Amino acid sequence: MSPHASLLRQRLPCVGLLFAAIVGVLAGRHLPASGLTFALLAVPALLVAVRFRAALPVGLALTFAAAQAWQFRESPAVQLAARLTAAPVPVTATLTVLDDPVLATATADTCRFPARLDRVELPSGPLEPGCRVLVRWQGPPPAYGDQLEVRGSLANAPPARNPGAFDYSAWLANAGIRSELVVPHPAEARLVGTARNPVYVLALTSRRWIERTLDLAIAGTPEAALIRAMTVGDTREASDAMKDAFRVTGTFHLFSVSGLHVGIVAVLLWTFLGFFGLSQRHSVLVIIPALFFYALLTGLSAASVRAAVMLSILAGGLLINRPATALNSIGAAGLVILAFDSSQLFNPGFQLSFGAVTAIILLAVPLQRFLAARLAPDPFLPEALLSPIRRIGLRFTSGGTAVLAVSAAAWIATLPLNIAYFHFISLTALPANLIAVPLSTLLLALAAVSLLAGIFSPWLAGVFNSANYALAKFLLFVVQSFAALPGSAVYVGPPQPAGSLATIVALDASPGAATAIQTPAAAWLVDTGNDFFAETVTVPFLRSRGVNQLTGLALTHGDGRHLGGADRILAAFNPREILDSGLRDRSPNRRQILRELAARGTPPTAALAGLHVPVPVGGQIDVLYPPAGTEGVYADDKALVLRLRFGRFTALLMSDAGATTEQWLLAHARDQLPADVVIMGRHVSSPSGDPDFLRAVRPRVLITTAAFFPANERPPADWPARTAALGIDVLRQDETGAVTLVVAPDHFTVTPFLNAPPSPRRFPLP
Repeated sequence: MSPHASLLRQRLPCVGLLFAAIVGVLAGRHLPASGLTFALLAVPALLVAVRFRAALPVGLALTFAAAQAWQFRESPAVQLAARLTAAPVPVTATLTVLDDPVLATATADTCRFPARLDRVELPSGPLEPGCRVLVRWQGPPPAYGDQLEVRGSLANAPPARNPGAFDYSAWLANAGIRSELVVPHPAEARLVGTARNPVYVLALTSRRWIERTLDLAIAGTPEAALIRAMTVGDTREASDAMKDAFRVTGTFHLFSVSGLHVGIVAVLLWTFLGFFGLSQRHSVLVIIPALFFYALLTGLSAASVRAAVMLSILAGGLLINRPATALNSIGAAGLVILAFDSSQLFNPGFQLSFGAVTAIILLAVPLQRFLAARLAPDPFLPEALLSPIRRIGLRFTSGGTAVLAVSAAAWIATLPLNIAYFHFISLTALPANLIAVPLSTLLLALAAVSLLAGIFSPWLAGVFNSANYALAKFLLFVVQSFAALPGSAVYVGPPQPAGSLATIVALDASPGAATAIQTPAAAWLVDTGNDFFAETVTVPFLRSRGVNQLTGLALTHGDGRHLGGADRILAAFNPREILDSGLRDRSPNRRQILRELAARGTPPTAALAGLHVPVPVGGQIDVLYPPAGTEGVYADDKALVLRLRFGRFTALLMSDAGATTEQWLLAHARDQLPADVVIMGRHVSSPSGDPDFLRAVRPRVLITTAAFFPANERPPADWPARTAALGIDVLRQDETGAVTLVVAPDHFTVTPFLNAPPSPRRFPLP
């Protein structure tokens, strides 16, 4: 090769090829050409590459484009999804269980697992797709490798219905799964055979033994849950508070099995084998299969497989006496992973892992040298003249600066991805990792000692587990202390649309409700949805919008589907003001929330008719209902009715108000009713949205919940015709999902989350 050849071609060929593969995967995902078209173009390019190496990247890019186009748009899973909808259909199916079922909790009787759908009887006829589906199973779980004939319902995985929420269907699609099979009565399932990989059976058996051994003497404690999560990736018993603490301190990579853990296992094995005198070559021959077996133990998580591939390529250089260049090995690992699954490119874990490792390779050593130079004493000063404390400090400088440099490099590289995917900047990540990473290494080492002891003596394993319990407790204390610091993590979101006064998002919490109101200087939330909805949608949505503290929270009434998630909102966003009617009702959820507010010393503001609350900048919330002393059989009869005003725009938030509330408003607040938009739920017993009331409001857009069950949570059958006769555009949230309103001084726009048009619908303001 010419001495003038580029560095990339001389020493880093795999990096260039990885770049070509990435370009190809992106082309296969986003260009409309078929996999066959890309493949036909790839063949001549690869043939030319035999003679002219410059054509190899082109041929490789086209090959990966063909693989991604087939996987994403043409695979059997996609073809099956094309014959289904989100509505479940009853089926009889034959399937093979591909993994150990994952219980919803350690004691739950429900589980999920991937399976190969060998045959299915659809209403349109039989099919043998041979693709993967996700099975949701109610009852005692089957075993890995079981071949079963079952009856259940099959449907496509439903898409996310709200912005900011985790898109489970997209995550499944990247894993090659498009459909879900629900088996509610496994007693009707029939075992027809088994198909088990003996190596994987050994890994599953070993995993169960490891979990039992690590639980000895400390079972049921948070520390035991942390040790299992870090050792084998079992996070079922880890609390949400524990996960959040690791997440906001930038140490979540320690909480579950990741590349760091695989690296630590490799170092421990290298040290252990070296202690017994094994040569480097023989040690590598042991370590490489051990790393892949560890990946099997942890359920073949993408992170552990990536790390096993990377480290195996690096270690493989020792077998041929050619130490690998780190960046070239990263390129080779990326090629191998994308060759097996090209959709891994769109996995945030893939991007974070390769971004962090590449940054560590490129930046860690220069950063360490920079830090060491700043901490080193004057080179002309004899060591004998240094104080004892200074000499002791110097002994820790090298290791401390190395850990700090590695953490800083990884933090810098992953910062843009953390903002893009998780919407936060961890300001405590560097000091937290500086302490937590060494502690995690010790914890894994002690877990390994406990497992070795458990082979001979469960009692001795329990002793080591007790020692590890103390270490895990200290690690939890460190992480939770950093997480508790004010401003430990700052959530960032997109700026408000240029020139807008406010953004209003009616989240699809049907049959509950949660509406977010955001201005350049304030963030309000009206209702929270139930507890599960608040955890999975409301909190992630607000964080995706960069909300760190709520200006205010309005609780409309004592329906758990409206305020059941209030405790999560209070803990996550600490609202400065809380609105509640103060009227008595029978809701245990509301009483619990009021007790919690009293304990916090933040009693709510009595939100009764006539209250006006300013919303910076230039907005206002008016309470139109209820008046003091309102009585009613149902909590819905006492629900707050709020009017939002931003410039010339007005919106009416009706909550679950029914005919009684609407009649009172017509009699006592008719002049305050006209609004551009109405957001309403459904009353538990009486009609909502009476024509006389809507004629008084004269809305241009009406957003309504429309739950599948129960029937009273849906608009009546003749309601669309009645509202259309009034000239009202009705958006049913069973069809639209969340709806976003952006208010400008002279117009407002409406955008549904599902089936959104190319551009928002625009309504001028008078």
